[in-house]
Amino acid sequence: MITRCSNGHWYDNSVNRSCPHCKLESERLSIRLEEIEEDDRTISIAEVDVSLGEELGAIIGNSQHNITSKNGIHSGVEDDRTVSFGFFGLFDQQPVTGWLVCITGTEKGKDFRLHSGKNFVGRSTSMDIVLVDDKKISRDRHCSVTYDPVSNQFYISSEKGNPTYKNKKLLEAPLILEEGDRITIGETSLLFIPFCKEERKWEKE
Repeated sequence: MITRCSNGHWYDNSVNRSCPHCKLESERLSIRLEEIEEDDRTISIAEVDVSLGEELGAIIGNSQHNITSKNGIHSGVEDDRTVSFGFFGLFDQQPVTGWLVCITGTEKGKDFRLHSGKNFVGRSTSMDIVLVDDKKISRDRHCSVTYDPVSNQFYISSEKGNPTYKNKKLLEAPLILEEGDRITIGETSLLFIPFCKEERKWEKE
């Protein structure tokens, strides 16, 4: 006997106890849902019926806020990779601009990379240059070494009034760093070696 189901499908109930059309549609829906749940493919924003543009803008805005609240260039994201957003654009790790080499103190023999913008020095692991074992160094921002990509110059600054010495002279104001200058804080001395100097510099992308 031909019968009509509640969804408007016609079928022979002497052959099928329930509507085969509804059953088929239900199975197709189940397959589609499984594909959605397990599919990790990348899709276009145009395929999504919500505005991701505003959400992405907010995320980028928050990231920039976190970055600039630290030093204007270097990210404060607390995972195992460095993310930077500044003069050189977006990188997993910024191009090296120079190094500080520890020549006296608990970190003697270790070298520290410098990047564009401010490089903060302190005992905290959130600093760019970490000197954890020298207890005479401030935990947070004892001093900073700044690379300015426009002038292609490096500067040393004392932060929060902490005693910082350049070539054994107390730093009272930010000064230009030259190759071979010695920075002394606490019981640690760091020798400055620039990568960016004279005509050698990273070009803006």
